[in-house]
Amino acid sequence: PLQAAIAELAANAGVQAIVGVDAAGARRIRPVEPQGKLGADLGDARGAGAYIPFVVVTVIDSPAVPYAPVRDVVLGIRCYAGSDAAAEALWLAVEAVFRDRGARAAASGLGVWFSSCRSIGPDRDPAPPNGTGQPLWHGTARYPTTIASVA
Repeated sequence: PLQAAIAELAANAGVQAIVGVDAAGARRIRPVEPQGKLGADLGDARGAGAYIPFVVVTVIDSPAVPYAPVRDVVLGIRCYAGSDAAAEALWLAVEAVFRDRGARAAASGLGVWFSSCRSIGPDRDPAPPNGTGQPLWHGTARYPTTIASVA
């Protein structure tokens, strides 16, 4: 489900326009943690004055639905940007991907049923040395997903 959600985000024009791509040509939508420095690419989490927009997606919960080949997945989503307003704008673009969307097949072939979102609000990444102090917006997405391909 995590990779299916990341693929949906990466395919969305509104999200693409904000996050751009890294040096390897990948959208700045990451599973679990921001990307660290990698070769010539400075990574996602940069210091003050050099913040770039990126999204981190994690699985918060994934209980099985009784008597159905479905997991009721809840994703944690953190949208980072250069300002509180820009982080909120990125969240709104991300939210549009999942908000009240009907049944569909993800690019991976997994079935996704009626996803929805919940905005939690603005925050700051912890200050160095454990973080960057970068503005971010937290939210969750309910992403009920099949455990096998439906394609």
